Amino acid sequence: MKKFFLISILGIILPLSALAQEWDTQISNDSIAFASVFAGNFSLLLSIVIGIIATFLVFRAASKLGGGLFGSVLNYIGVGMLLIVLGTISTVVDPWFVGFWFSIISTVFSATGYIFMVIGANKLLRGIMNA
Repeated sequence: MKKFFLISILGIILPLSALAQEWDTQISNDSIAFASVFAGNFSLLLSIVIGIIATFLVFRAASKLGGGLFGSVLNYIGVGMLLIVLGTISTVVDPWFVGFWFSIISTVFSATGYIFMVIGANKLLRGIMNA
């Protein structure tokens, strides 16, 4: 299981880091401008990696809890997190694809992800209030 997890993380990080090297950077003689571009790209890629790892851990915890209240709530939260990560990834690859529909995919993924998280929180609240 750990080998699969590491291979999947490396399979995601390596292509993204290769794509990160192809991003257009502003040419400037100021070293601060280069540092800010690197920090922006690095934080975006780091948020994607952390989101993927956190989503994996949430789904793993949901499967260990089974089909109870907390397990189903974590499944909703995990699906929401996965959709938000997909929205962030679509933001990274958006400059390489042209078209109106592809440009709104990030917004649709993020909005749907937050809706799933709200459904999970509402389900938890109803479960706690009914108990």
